[in-house]
Amino acid sequence: MSGLSTYCIDIANLKNQEYQHQYSIDHSFFRHFEEGEIKKGSLNCLIVLRKAEGFIETNFNIRGKVELECDRSLDKFDHNIDINKTLIFKFGDEDKEIDDEVEMISWKRQRIDMSQYIYEFITMGIPMKKLHPRYHKGEENNEEQLIYSSVNDRSPAEDDREGIDPRWEALKKLKGN
Repeated sequence: MSGLSTYCIDIANLKNQEYQHQYSIDHSFFRHFEEGEIKKGSLNCLIVLRKAEGFIETNFNIRGKVELECDRSLDKFDHNIDINKTLIFKFGDEDKEIDDEVEMISWKRQRIDMSQYIYEFITMGIPMKKLHPRYHKGEENNEEQLIYSSVNDRSPAEDDREGIDPRWEALKKLKGN
């Protein structure tokens, strides 16, 4: 993950007050996360960091667009992202995740790398089923619709009579008695 040092925040010398960090995120950011499905995007990220005694509260505000591939047509399209998340870092004896919104960090920690958190919040803003906007209303273009029809000119009643096994006919007669 070299090249993401821009997203590291030095917390060792912070005073108990509020700080703001602004980041512009583009394709060079996503290149560092090769396993991810996002390759291109243009987003702005504002992190408001408030240091207090024993913890650091961070508020992430991420807005912009990412390029996704439609699951149905494989066409590329832009998906809007608008995320507001809060993450609290509590000081403790070790580094560990307490829950989705709280992490414990060591008192000895000098820096926090925000790039992984930013990336995770962006990916959480992507829907499970990625559909091009033209499919959201449920209306597809006429040339893309599949229409199934039968060339059979016979009525369904005729099909039923012809397809019945004579043994079943005999059983139906017995049942009627």
